[in-house]
Amino acid sequence: MNGGWRDTVLQLMRVPRDPSPPPGSPPQVFRAAANYFVLRLIEWIAINLILLAASLTLITVAIGFLPADTPQTGKILVGFVAGAVTLLLLLRLTLGYAIMRLDYELRWYMISDRAIRIREGILTVREKTIALANIQNTVIRQGPIQRLLGIADVEVRTAGGGSSEAEKAHGQGLAEPMHVGYFRGVDNAAQLRSVILEGVRRHRDAGLGDPEDARHDDSAKLLLAETRLLREMLEKVAGSG
Repeated sequence: MNGGWRDTVLQLMRVPRDPSPPPGSPPQVFRAAANYFVLRLIEWIAINLILLAASLTLITVAIGFLPADTPQTGKILVGFVAGAVTLLLLLRLTLGYAIMRLDYELRWYMISDRAIRIREGILTVREKTIALANIQNTVIRQGPIQRLLGIADVEVRTAGGGSSEAEKAHGQGLAEPMHVGYFRGVDNAAQLRSVILEGVRRHRDAGLGDPEDARHDDSAKLLLAETRLLREMLEKVAGSG
């Protein structure tokens, strides 16, 4: 994806080309499958066909209601409105396709030995990081059209959210709570889920929590040991006096 209109759009919208990796080891990188873009394209075409049909219907009705003795200025005004609506639809088609294509190409899913990072979005760039130690459930979701295209979504959920809330978020596209993450449109969902579950298992077998929490625990233990040592020294000084 070098040069051309893509670089121009990315510079204008200040979208970073590559995401920052999650904490931990060099991550494994997963991408949305080509058929994910096909699915988005089908949805996009359907929506725009509906809008186009509605616009043409309104324009036809407006022209049909014009009386025969309508002044020339009135006819010009109706023609101007029809042309403006057509131009807006064409602009929407062009920009909509470009944004949809970039959203697909710049969608990143990364998994290290400590965390997951999901980067998605063009108009609004979203990067979500989820510690493997906090993951409670991992589910593969696949609708009927996704089954035909051989793709699926992998849902990762941490503590704090119920399944009903996650399903509602899944139906709203990219809008989702912070404790839910989606690897959307992958063609290796089972492999990806296995990688996540293996990382979670390693943390649990080692008795590890969130690495940040572990560092805080170590600091607290060190402070407690130093306090005890200082108290013992003070007791010895007081006893010798």
